[in-house]
Amino acid sequence: MDICPIQNAKAYPFLIPEDSYVLEPHGWSPLTRAPQLKGRHAVIASGSNASPQRLQAKYAEHMHLLEAGIPVLRAQLHNFDAVYSAHIASYGSIPATLAHAPGTVLDVYITWLTDAQLDRLHATEAVGVNYDFVKLSGINLLCDSGSALTTAHAYLSRRGCLNVGGKPVPLAALRATGRHWRAMTQTEVLEHARTQIAAIETPDTFIRQHIDCPETRTSRTQSLGLNALPHGCPGVTVVNA
Repeated sequence: MDICPIQNAKAYPFLIPEDSYVLEPHGWSPLTRAPQLKGRHAVIASGSNASPQRLQAKYAEHMHLLEAGIPVLRAQLHNFDAVYSAHIASYGSIPATLAHAPGTVLDVYITWLTDAQLDRLHATEAVGVNYDFVKLSGINLLCDSGSALTTAHAYLSRRGCLNVGGKPVPLAALRATGRHWRAMTQTEVLEHARTQIAAIETPDTFIRQHIDCPETRTSRTQSLGLNALPHGCPGVTVVNA
């Protein structure tokens, strides 16, 4: 059954399992044994890349890349939060980025990617346009398995963090402790954007317009970016490759 594009936009960041899992050509399943991670890239997923539904869509035309599997491991990232970026994605949602948030502990997932899998993911993230692919150093990333990482990669928005009342806005769909800022659902943050930049439109028409028209999406992204906030993340090295 086809999913209504408007409802799909509101569903971001989509279904995210409670525990670690592996994504393969036939779908995803809970992780039942320790995966082989040697030679793979650890990439923090703080938005829809944690969702097997969204990952499967990104690899839909490259299913052979899933034959090696993608282990997606649950973890806790200290001193960061997942907040909305100041841009609109092609499928209509306002997507996520990381922001520095001292004292906050964020539930995230780590996608462990082969070189070829990472190349494909780059192609879906508008690297160099909407996001930078970065290396985060000096972090405290605790995996559910008990291991810890002090470095990992992530996609950080080049557009900055959405500004609502002078503060970033965390994703209500993602769990965190010690949050500094009020979280919103995707529906709430889209409604905020509508009232700021297209108040005469109905909520669903607003979403439909920027799904259907790249020029409208670009214009609205530019409007959201006028007062965007910096992510403030320390230890960032831009890689973009």
